[in-house]
Amino acid sequence: MKAAVAEFIDSVGYGVVDAGTPADSWRQATGTPVWATPYGPYADERGRPVGEGTVRAALATATR
Repeated sequence: MKAAVAEFIDSVGYGVVDAGTPADSWRQATGTPVWATPYGPYADERGRPVGEGTVRAALATATR
């Protein structure tokens, strides 16, 4: 199922980063390093895309 969803998201032009299982979802919570990372700093209204490596690095630095 995860692969099918990732394929669909990719097909409509978005990048996909598998961030793990539902138990790992805390790594993406509000206030964690990855929060809004795909679009640049929260203060930047225009945002900018970042690569998979940046998202993975932010996920890796999350702490509870």
